[in-house]
Amino acid sequence: MRDFYINFSFHIFILFSSSRLPIDEDDIPFIFEDLHRGRSIVPPHDVNRPTLVRWDPRLPLSLENCVVFGSKEAEKHVRECWDVAGLPKQNVTPEKVWGEEVVIVVERRKQEAVRLKNWIL
Repeated sequence: MRDFYINFSFHIFILFSSSRLPIDEDDIPFIFEDLHRGRSIVPPHDVNRPTLVRWDPRLPLSLENCVVFGSKEAEKHVRECWDVAGLPKQNVTPEKVWGEEVVIVVERRKQEAVRLKNWIL
């Protein structure tokens, strides 16, 4: 009997000025597999190249502020929400870029992240 292994290729857009990240390598599979169930936050939720991105550029990177996109969605998110200097764009929010349906998914995942973090700690 053969063993099959799934190799996830993660791309992480980190727009963060510190040399130390507030999430570590153990958090990445937790964010992707447990919180986001291996799916993008954007309907139809299929993801061929999962990419972790800070949801709200005005907030620091955290379990609650990190979402899964497909690579093209992640590029759009970064292009729309950050300026060329890596700072949050004025008058542009992820909510405006992605709409209510995606915001509902993100809010559920944030609540779940807080609940799981409190349960673990």
